Amino acid sequence: MTLSLISLIIIVFSLIYCIYINNSIIKNHHRVHQAWADVVTQQRQKSLIIPKIESLVKEHKEFESSTLLDLTQMRSAAVKLTDLPNNITSKDLEHFQHHFQHMLKSMNIVLENYPELKSIDLYCNLANEISNQEDNVGAAIRIYNSNVATFNSCIEVFPNHYLNKIFTKKRLAMPFEHKSSSLEIGFTPAF
Repeated sequence: MTLSLISLIIIVFSLIYCIYINNSIIKNHHRVHQAWADVVTQQRQKSLIIPKIESLVKEHKEFESSTLLDLTQMRSAAVKLTDLPNNITSKDLEHFQHHFQHMLKSMNIVLENYPELKSIDLYCNLANEISNQEDNVGAAIRIYNSNVATFNSCIEVFPNHYLNKIFTKKRLAMPFEHKSSSLEIGFTPAF
């Protein structure tokens, strides 16, 4: 009776251990899938945010350029009026006054809505956002590769390898690799 009880305990323990290993393989497999979904999510986020910021920067640059062009033209017109005071006609003065008043109105709107005309700040913010988004994607890839390594180790070690072949039949996951970056390093480790 004692031998049969010990045999039964060994069988139950072995069964519980096999279930534990099987569940471990499945959990690690799901982590790999979740990690890849996170990589895709970060890439999607990057592709949605960057074009919007680029568009905003472009609009502000065009707005700033047109405002600067208007100011330059007004200054040139004012210089012409002061340089040639004898050749000025009333029509020239009316034309200048009309443009000047129109520009003053537009400048008031500009100053009320955009107290600082500095598109360079927007360029810096764009560069920072691109960098942040790239960092997020890179971090997600590192997490994915870490999960791949854990999963691959989990299905390759003994006795998990045999249980995987019999029950779960999961294949090795492929880590993310960037071929051109690998070539730029100029070194290939021998594994």
